[in-house]
Amino acid sequence: MNIEIPYEAPVGAANVTVTLNGITSAPFSVNLAAAAPAFFEENPGTATPIAVTTSLAGSTITYGNPAHPNDTLNGSATGLGVTNPPTNSGISTATNPAAVAPTLTVGGVAAKVAYAGSVKGTTGYDQINFTVPSGLQGSQPIVLTTGTASSSSTVALPIGGITRLVSNGGFGSLGMAAPGEIATIFANGLGSTDQLSGFPEATFQSTQVTFNGTAAPLFHLIASTGQQKPPVEQQIDLLVPDELPTSGTINVQLTTSSAFYPNYTLNMAQAVPGLFRIQDPATKTRFNVIATFPNSAWLALPVSTTSALKLPACSSSINLASYCGQPATLGDTLILWMTGLGIATPNGDPNGKPLTTGQIPAVDGSVLYETPTLPAVTIGGVPVNVLYSVVAPGYPGDYQVAIQLPMSGIASGDDVPMTVTMFGNSDTATISIQPR
Repeated sequence: MNIEIPYEAPVGAANVTVTLNGITSAPFSVNLAAAAPAFFEENPGTATPIAVTTSLAGSTITYGNPAHPNDTLNGSATGLGVTNPPTNSGISTATNPAAVAPTLTVGGVAAKVAYAGSVKGTTGYDQINFTVPSGLQGSQPIVLTTGTASSSSTVALPIGGITRLVSNGGFGSLGMAAPGEIATIFANGLGSTDQLSGFPEATFQSTQVTFNGTAAPLFHLIASTGQQKPPVEQQIDLLVPDELPTSGTINVQLTTSSAFYPNYTLNMAQAVPGLFRIQDPATKTRFNVIATFPNSAWLALPVSTTSALKLPACSSSINLASYCGQPATLGDTLILWMTGLGIATPNGDPNGKPLTTGQIPAVDGSVLYETPTLPAVTIGGVPVNVLYSVVAPGYPGDYQVAIQLPMSGIASGDDVPMTVTMFGNSDTATISIQPR
């Protein structure tokens, strides 16, 4: 049941009962506060307030149709408490402002509130008319406060521009990247049309991303997700230009057909390891590293994950070029797939010429671009032998790291932690290690 707490109910301890056909439930104790502000959400957990509309056009704000600084919006909320003059319980017969005017912040910046209170013809519904502060971009937390009570800080308002840049390997390392890394930008206002091919082109659907003025080659522009229910953030997968510095900060700019957004500050590093992962469809919290057995497409996976992915178990009857799954065992050699290991040169020569931005490594492997420094890898806290670290032939930004598991010392399990570290930065995922 959705119920409205009567405006006339006194603040403090209260009992709630439900009566049906003359039978009354046991009382349930609640505490009534003067205010408990909360935004309605389109779908709880998706970080998009419901029915946030532009005041002029009345269009709903979404990832694909974001707000912009200085827009005036109408937000849907509840819990602002009594109004002045008082509002009747049930269907409101008047539109009245909240007795205690709330404050509103977007991205931690105070927003101008033009009206906050009840709405005629509704029940328990409050409306907030506010102006988006200037200088903001990307999805920003929106918080409503009345007195000492505040709404959830996990609710966000989609504003045009970049929300965050992360490694494409696991979506970690927020706001940090290495030259030559495959990175993902989550952003709003990318339109509604996907483009999933075209590398090394730097413009997809009139959208471009530059790093200190250098346009990044794009892999994917995924815009249609913003139209899904529940909505999913829009994203751009790209290659961080190889010529960028390996320390300090740089500016990242997003340009679309309709806007040029403010700078997004990115921290640069020599390496930002990002392990590619496979999520177990049956165990949503399990993210197994993408690791293959040498010279094959065979995946090192838990038995349960292999089954959930509807893959066959690896056996002598499975072609080496076909996908299958089986746990790794001690003594195995594995190929880890990741990004963010930094500069690579022919045969790992420290003085060699690295790949240029957009250059595709020779598909036949005639020239191997290796990292002059090998990453460190541990499994279950035990260091393992790293054989080589190379940009995968034909796949810019995609690194293959070959490791040799020891014959003993690593405990068995389907969720054994694996950590890759390089130049002080690390990434951790899990792998299945089982006895022979």
